[in-house]
Amino acid sequence: MATKQYLAKYRHLKQTYERITEKDISDITWYRIVASLKQYFSLEIESLQAKNIVETYAGMKRKCPAFSFRTSDFNSRWQAFKHFYDAQLVQYTGQQFLRVLADYLKINLDDVPRSTRYYWFSQAGLSFNALNTYHSKDLALVAFVAAKWAINKRSQPVKSADPKVLTLAK
Repeated sequence: MATKQYLAKYRHLKQTYERITEKDISDITWYRIVASLKQYFSLEIESLQAKNIVETYAGMKRKCPAFSFRTSDFNSRWQAFKHFYDAQLVQYTGQQFLRVLADYLKINLDDVPRSTRYYWFSQAGLSFNALNTYHSKDLALVAFVAAKWAINKRSQPVKSADPKVLTLAK
C-alpha cells in the first residue's frame, strides 16, 4: 500500500513531466512511463533524484518526441544514447562527432545523405555545424536518432542487379 507521501510525490512528478512536455497524459500512460524510468534510469519515486530524473526525461521527450521506450529497437538505440551521454566532459566538433558516431554505429559516413545528418541534429533540438563544439550529453539524442537510421539501413536487403541488365551487358 502506497503512503500519502508517496502518492503526493508521484502526482507531483507527473505534473512536472506534463509541465515540461506541455502535454497532459493519462494516468495509465504515466504509470507506464514510471515503470520504464524505473527500468532504465533507476527511478525511485521518493528519492532525492526523482525530480531530476523526470525533468531530464521530460526534456529529452520534449526535444525528441521519438524518444520512446516502447519501440522494438529501443535497446539498441538506448545503448548509442548511453555511450555518448555517459561520456563525462567530452566535447566534439560537429565533424568529429559524425566520425565518432559513424565508427560507433559501424556505418559508412559517405552513405549518409547530408540532409539526414541535419535531420539527426534537428530531431535532437540542435543545429548542425561541422565546426561548432557540442557537449557529448547534448549529442546523445543525436546518437539516439542516428541509431534508428543505422538499424533501418542494416535491415534493408542488399540490392542486386536485375538479371536482364546483366544479360544486356554481355
